[in-house]
Amino acid sequence: MFKFKLGHKQPEENEARRRLQKELFGLNKICVRGFPSRPSALAYDSQLKLIAIGTHTGEIRIYGQPNFQLSYSLDPNSSSSIRKLMFLDGVGRLLVLTIDGYLHLLEINNYHPSINDFSSNSTVRIDRTCTSSEDDSVILKNTQTICLLRNHLNLLIGLDDGNIYSFNIENFSLNINPIISTDVIEKTGRIIHPGPVQSIVQHPTNEDKILIGYKNTLIVHWDLPSNSHDRTYIYKQEVESVCWYNKGMNFATCHNNGSYALWDAKQQLNIVEMEKIPYGPYPCTPMTKICVKIMRNGDPLIIFAGGLPRSSYSNKHSVSCLSENEHDHNNERTRHVTFDFTTPVIDFFTIDKSSSDNSRDDPQSVVILLTEEIVVIDLVTDSWPSYHLPYLNSIHASPVICTTIACNVNPQFYKRLVNYATIQFDDYSDRRWPITGGEIKCNSNHLEDDTEQRHLLLTGHEDGSVQFWDITNISMPLIYKLKTSDYFQIEQAPIDDTEEETWPPFRKTGLYDPYCDDPRLAIQKLSLCTNTDTLIIAGTAGQVLTFEFSTDSTEVNIATTTVNLLDGCESFIWKGHEEMKTKQTFIPSGLVLTSLVQLYPPAAVSALALCSEIQSYAVGTAHGFTIFNYKQNRILAAKCTLDPSALGNTPTVPLSMGESTLIRGRSLKKSLRESFRRLRKGRTIKKATMILTPKRTDENNPLSPANIHLEEIIRVPVERQVEFREFKPVDDQIVSMVRCLYFAKTYLNSVNDRTRSLWAGTNGGHVYVYSITGSESQSINTLTNGTPIATDQTTKEIRLKHKAPVLSIIVLDGSNQSIGQGSSIPTLESVSSTSNVPVSATTHTENVSLSSSTANTSHKVLICSEEQFKVFTLPNLKPSCKFKLTATEGTRVRKVNINQFTLKTDNANEFHSESCLVCLDNMGQISIYTLPTLRRQILFSCIKASDINALSSVQFSPFAHALYLQSSSELVQVTFSPQTILPYSMSITYDKIRRKTIQRSDLEKSVRQISPEKTLSNGQESFPSYYTGLWYEIFPKENQFQEGGKCVNATYTINLDGTVSVLNQAISALGVYENIEGYAVVKNPTVSATLKVTFGSNQIGSYDIISTHYKEYSIVYSCTDIPNTNLKIEFACILDRRKILPLATINKCNEFLANLGVSAFNLSTTLRNC
Repeated sequence: MFKFKLGHKQPEENEARRRLQKELFGLNKICVRGFPSRPSALAYDSQLKLIAIGTHTGEIRIYGQPNFQLSYSLDPNSSSSIRKLMFLDGVGRLLVLTIDGYLHLLEINNYHPSINDFSSNSTVRIDRTCTSSEDDSVILKNTQTICLLRNHLNLLIGLDDGNIYSFNIENFSLNINPIISTDVIEKTGRIIHPGPVQSIVQHPTNEDKILIGYKNTLIVHWDLPSNSHDRTYIYKQEVESVCWYNKGMNFATCHNNGSYALWDAKQQLNIVEMEKIPYGPYPCTPMTKICVKIMRNGDPLIIFAGGLPRSSYSNKHSVSCLSENEHDHNNERTRHVTFDFTTPVIDFFTIDKSSSDNSRDDPQSVVILLTEEIVVIDLVTDSWPSYHLPYLNSIHASPVICTTIACNVNPQFYKRLVNYATIQFDDYSDRRWPITGGEIKCNSNHLEDDTEQRHLLLTGHEDGSVQFWDITNISMPLIYKLKTSDYFQIEQAPIDDTEEETWPPFRKTGLYDPYCDDPRLAIQKLSLCTNTDTLIIAGTAGQVLTFEFSTDSTEVNIATTTVNLLDGCESFIWKGHEEMKTKQTFIPSGLVLTSLVQLYPPAAVSALALCSEIQSYAVGTAHGFTIFNYKQNRILAAKCTLDPSALGNTPTVPLSMGESTLIRGRSLKKSLRESFRRLRKGRTIKKATMILTPKRTDENNPLSPANIHLEEIIRVPVERQVEFREFKPVDDQIVSMVRCLYFAKTYLNSVNDRTRSLWAGTNGGHVYVYSITGSESQSINTLTNGTPIATDQTTKEIRLKHKAPVLSIIVLDGSNQSIGQGSSIPTLESVSSTSNVPVSATTHTENVSLSSSTANTSHKVLICSEEQFKVFTLPNLKPSCKFKLTATEGTRVRKVNINQFTLKTDNANEFHSESCLVCLDNMGQISIYTLPTLRRQILFSCIKASDINALSSVQFSPFAHALYLQSSSELVQVTFSPQTILPYSMSITYDKIRRKTIQRSDLEKSVRQISPEKTLSNGQESFPSYYTGLWYEIFPKENQFQEGGKCVNATYTINLDGTVSVLNQAISALGVYENIEGYAVVKNPTVSATLKVTFGSNQIGSYDIISTHYKEYSIVYSCTDIPNTNLKIEFACILDRRKILPLATINKCNEFLANLGVSAFNLSTTLRNC
């Protein structure tokens, strides 16, 4: 009983190990896939062929050709919802107007990121960022519309009060006086109050002319040089939008009654050339935007949003395309399609291919941004089909329920999957994707190599569909979709085929459909083996389906095999939903159903594991689990995990999912154990260990650079007392639920014989182990008709004393790698020593899947519960070591995985490799532990603790990567290893001459213009964002802070409250990491590069930054008087982004200091001992 070791601690990590930890582990965000959440604005650069999407959360996504994707985030603390986006065509600049009235200028620039620093793998960088002043924001927050003039020097801004202002891009300031005021408009005598400015468009050929549409029926043709109107037009309905067409000889307007009008711009009189209510004459919804283009054949193409009959279709969302001959409206060239969408339209634009004389627009495509998806229509093909999206796919077209990753899939499987998918994509356009901006330079033909290793993401959806996504590169195209609903009888609403559907000519477009006919269809678990072309799908109603490839279309009517999990629990009464009924159906070639199992009770499947070597899978629910051979259609074993003794007293179970009503009293032994734990609590002493966690975290952005760096903190000195779990009828947890299943061939009974086994863990802390016999001497081909596979009764059973849910079971070989297949444990389907890893992960030379090379090595089993990790030796199941996460840290485990971390050594042909346990806890932190000793190496803050959906959706890959849902429509991919190999590099070619035509001051002046109006809470000038990040310090002589130290560096971080923290770090003469934290302020806002860094009121280490290049180097100087003496301490150094400086930089800095009278300093050219 007295077995506690007081004062037990783990050995401290030495300096070499700490350095190795930094090189092996590091959290970096790779990319965001899917459709941006809550989009609000759309822009297109017609010259660079790029599109930009802004969101209500301040996110900006820029897309070009497939795999060209850039991201940028505005300040999360301000009201940064994006209202408008506008490209400066051809120069790689983007104007961003936020809802709080601030205008930002972003630049896209080329640069060469470091191979070892994946955090710099984004080509969106603020080279010159400007933000409008606070005074300007008072006016700009009332913006209704904007128009960028083609000279890129002025932005016209129309307000809701009818005034139009000019914003100067050159000095990034607003002219406080309107250039076109409502008073001037009212003096025309045509209207008393024009109302808000709805639209401003510049003339396509005459840059001095603009067309203004006012809400209250007024359209004005305005001349900018003379600041006067040429002519005015009055329409009988309120104006929503205006546009030029036909080289500016005509213009079009659309109105709030669902009508549009075509005008002759050269007519002096207020005469409408043509007016029409396309879906009238009854009242219609407003037509919110119109665009008229001249097609290749000379006919106008009219594209408009809205305008549907109000009484019948007020809840529909549409964009209509109408092409008809001006003189013959019934000829064969007339086409009219109303594209019907599920969600509201935000904006649209056309991609044109203008003729050489600009007489024809020749629209090629129309891009339509909706609130939940994006649709691109091919206008060249006669039928106007939509494009198959290579990116920006709405993964949430039906809500995502589960995900799984398949890495290094079998190439033959991938080819077959793509070939069968061509049938599904027949209705899409065959033309090339029209958005082709950006340049991608491949490393070793990565993107063109058909033999490269592919990686798939499978998503299970609420409507019973399974979608296959290719995540090999940054783009995530959909390559195959499987519908399980085709095999079941579903009650559907009758299809309405009445004549009223023929007008307007609706065409259902887009994939987003959040509605589900039957919630029982929802997919709960997925398991794929691409080596045997086998897919297992488990659903909400206990249905388990097996799919395999079929080369022919076929009629499918599979008999259902029922598995009763209530053996021995006859008193249990199921009160949930009924099982699903199958039907005969015709299925095209591809993945076809070959086996169907129905579990009873038909509860949701909670765990699934596939072992294709024996053509069997294990599936578990809240009531038990079973092992099933899908080739023989034979039940190998079934186990009920409910407690019969607890059910015997109650004929019914209070909850439909079968929650146990077990009530256990505390035993004397457990009470004594808890008493000794309380006695030990005050005497346990543990020293500081290396751990990674930020002192100041950004909860809104856990992956920000401020949250990803190493520090030393003190390990919790005592263990928390974990209360005894007493299961009562009111508990939410179902103790009988199977949480994990795992197949492994290991030393289960003897050290001389490996036995294939199944391990099952439950919510109640129970682990059941079954041995599987009769399969080892048979090949896969003979298993179908050969000797039946058999299972013994439970060989072993483990009961965890703390009774926490068992989340994962992993059998480890002698090299600490997983040797089995289990639920939530990703495996490599096929392995190559030169296989590429997803998007940028390290190349691994070791296989983490089943390996025969481990036959003569010792095996261990790692059991991960919600509260702790514990390693047992096999076959005797003797405890080896454990780590109590909840007791020491107060957090709970959400998900775990085994990953291989590899690092190149000095020898190019050798690698240092470690197999580690990666854990996600309920606070959103990622921690990494050594195996099998379970010593924690590092801790990252990855996901916000409040984001439950993200935490529950995390999927680990074998390559130290993870995917999780940032929102319902976006998947974030992160890596835990800083060692990355870029498969390709991205760049952009823009018009440098046109960019230079905009007068620019030097870089230091431009930095002062970043936010001239924003001040910190104490009234100080804003800190320039250019200066943030890591700087290396190169000293001429030692100072107090770094005396005898080496590898000195400083990190500048802008905090959430606007203050700036400075963390100076160094390795002391004793080999210990030391740091000191201070703050930085702008010393003199009127003079560039005057930053003051302070480490406390009496710290000699405080210094001033007297000159900086911002992107490369800075000069630091300090002169501190020693109190009560005539002495002073003078100090100077260079802060640089590089560790070794060129001689030219040293000479420039020496010259600068010499001009200040500090010529005694001779700065070194190399960072010492780093």
